[in-house]
Amino acid sequence: NDGSAGENDFIEDNVEQWLGETSRFFRFEIGEATREAARAANLIGGQLEARGAADLSNSDFVKRDFEMLGSVGYDLMAIYDENRTIIYANRPFEAPAPLPVAKTQGLFRMGADGKSYLMTGAVRPVKLAGRIVFLMLGAWADDVYLHGLQDIASLDVRMYQTAAGVSSPFLNTHAGGPAAPLPERIMRSVSAGEENVFDNDSDRDTYSTVYSGLRGADGDLIGVLFIGFKSGSGFFEQIGRWQLFTSIFALGLLISTVLGIWLSSFMLRPIRALTNGIRSVTAGDYRQRVAQEGSTEIVELATGFNGMAEQLSKMTALEAQLRRNDRQSALGKAAMVIAHEVRNPLGIIKTSAEVVRNRAALGATESKLLGYVIDEVRRIENLVRDFLDFAHPKAPARTPVELAAITQRVGALARPELEQRNIKLTVADTSQGAVIMGDADQLHQAVLNLVLNAMDAMPDGGELTLSLSANASEAHLSVSDSGAGVHPDAQPQLFTPFFTTKTKGVGLGLAKVQTVAEAHGGSALYQGAASGGAVFTLKFPRELIKASA
Repeated sequence: NDGSAGENDFIEDNVEQWLGETSRFFRFEIGEATREAARAANLIGGQLEARGAADLSNSDFVKRDFEMLGSVGYDLMAIYDENRTIIYANRPFEAPAPLPVAKTQGLFRMGADGKSYLMTGAVRPVKLAGRIVFLMLGAWADDVYLHGLQDIASLDVRMYQTAAGVSSPFLNTHAGGPAAPLPERIMRSVSAGEENVFDNDSDRDTYSTVYSGLRGADGDLIGVLFIGFKSGSGFFEQIGRWQLFTSIFALGLLISTVLGIWLSSFMLRPIRALTNGIRSVTAGDYRQRVAQEGSTEIVELATGFNGMAEQLSKMTALEAQLRRNDRQSALGKAAMVIAHEVRNPLGIIKTSAEVVRNRAALGATESKLLGYVIDEVRRIENLVRDFLDFAHPKAPARTPVELAAITQRVGALARPELEQRNIKLTVADTSQGAVIMGDADQLHQAVLNLVLNAMDAMPDGGELTLSLSANASEAHLSVSDSGAGVHPDAQPQLFTPFFTTKTKGVGLGLAKVQTVAEAHGGSALYQGAASGGAVFTLKFPRELIKASA
């Protein structure tokens, strides 16, 4: 007898553990549905705020958004104001409790079509036309949560609604006669906040039962989940206790394995990819894209995410261009003031100093000092000229220009200085005579600036390479060196006016390079060389014109 009793206790403990895990799985599914509703509400609410509609009741895009949500399983979609007056809803409904006027998510009790439902949903405040309205999205807790369990004859799952301490069943895996209301002692235990209430006596059709409370978004008890292991005589009379335990274990293992494989293959992997993509975009990587795979809803989300990332990338580039334009506009005004207020006095100072040095009988020391004055005045004049050239760049005089001619001209000009600094110059041309429409002088100055920077980066000598390449749509000109490269902290600001890493420098060289590239419809880019040096590349749209022989 004692052995039989111990065996019974062992079996019942394992049955209760399995029923408890099944209960937690259902509550997790309900929680996941509310979180999904909150994400959908945030997405639709953000679109409404961006559109700024004033008359929601006649907005076609609201109807389209709600129709789209209805196609992916949402049953109730409504917009109401702070007085809980319905502005727009996809269907008539009644709320037994006051509608929330704050951001929340969870279970709600709703009435529609003459029936009472429990709804997994979320509420999000939306600011439109200077006022706050509230967007509610939700899906009925219906047979979707019991999908696939109707075929398990030994498992009985029910859902009850509770109101004023009275329970009424509204969902059952095995439809037969109406299920009886829950016993008062079960209701008291669940209402007291117990997570799982196990019982073997309250329902004569089950061998063992677990009850779990379902609480609404306001924290009140609005439902009870019932999961029971049926005790049909035909089943229990034909198997022994150890066979029962083995069957329960095998059934639980089968369900867990199938659910795990299904979740991993069709849900978790694409959702994880979306999550990683969102994190990357949040961190500023707008080049991130996710694979468009999985269920229809996941594919739609992935498509929307990729489109959003593409738009953010374009907006970021446009914002950077606008900032550069603003800086150049401000610099242009400052340059005009400098030119007016400084150039004339500088000219007078330089001319007077030269006259004094040439006509007065000065000693060697005084003549040397006047030479310093003249040299510094010339340096300031060059700086003012650089300001004006950058702030008011001339529009390029577009003529067919062969890029190879630019590199030959720059190489010939810089070769004596390169030899003096022990720098080896190499030209690699695979462009096959690529021609662009551009200003030869401006292009020469841009490439020369890059070469001068490369020379400064190799004070002890090294290798300088000018590379030309082209494809059907673009021509590329790269200047690479074997110097120390650019520190990662400085790379984002390389083309910013007045930013320089040199002890003597104004910081306009690379900014001018970028201005010339953009004036020709192209771009200027930096990347670290594999050898540790720097590579600056100018990209230009290619004109399909063959260079003359």
